[in-house]
Amino acid sequence: MKSSLLQAYWPVFLAVLIGAALGATLGYFGQCTSGTCPLTSTWWRGAIYGGVLGLLFAFSSNARNAAAEKQGSRPALAPVSPQAAESAPKDTTRPQ
Repeated sequence: MKSSLLQAYWPVFLAVLIGAALGATLGYFGQCTSGTCPLTSTWWRGAIYGGVLGLLFAFSSNARNAAAEKQGSRPALAPVSPQAAESAPKDTTRPQ
């Protein structure tokens, strides 16, 4: 059970870990002199913010990929071959 959970969500865990590490680094090296900045006042607060942003990034990219697979289409950033662009139907509703 434990290994299957880890195998299913390893991209999410990795994104949270990377975000937390970057946030902690920013919080440690980019500290405010007054200590009132919410992101960079302490390293652990930066790690929390970074982990949450990593989690949001992981879930948004997983949702986009799942939706593309469900529709049977490619992700929006996939390159299109020149042959596929030429064989696509032309839009005749708009004047060129």
